[in-house]
Amino acid sequence: HCIGVDPYYLAHAAEQAGHHPEIILAGRRINDGVGDYVAANIDAAMSQPKGRVLVLGLTFKENVPDLRNSKVIDVISALVERGHRVDVYDPHADAQEAKAQYDLDLVADLDGAGGYDAVVGAVWHSEFEALTPADLMRFAADEAVVGDIKGMWRDLVLPAGIKRWQL
Repeated sequence: HCIGVDPYYLAHAAEQAGHHPEIILAGRRINDGVGDYVAANIDAAMSQPKGRVLVLGLTFKENVPDLRNSKVIDVISALVERGHRVDVYDPHADAQEAKAQYDLDLVADLDGAGGYDAVVGAVWHSEFEALTPADLMRFAADEAVVGDIKGMWRDLVLPAGIKRWQL
């Protein structure tokens, strides 16, 4: 079962039984808008109006290769719609599957990656949880935004000038 899909089945079954499942549907509307909400907040925090963004993670959940029902694509799409150039790195995702499912070219590795106006931790993979402030700064431009969707970096002390946004 899937938390992202089950509410639709529950709502349909409730409607078939003559009930209007307002709370379930309201919850779905809110959840469906989270990607745009995250992108809007990252965008607002960035000093570059159309900057470079590194998104770390694409899979449905941490430490698995499953891309089905990933909501990270909503964040990526909303950032692109706002004019940002987005690179995505996920060591667990299959690059061919990401291309086929989302028409997305994954970054193969982070060697030489840098100068990003925002670095967004989207999936709590163990590799990303282990990143230090120095690791993050290797990817970031001066005055970059570190977006922490999952809260995996909440205890990191970031250098002055680096903005933090956390869901």
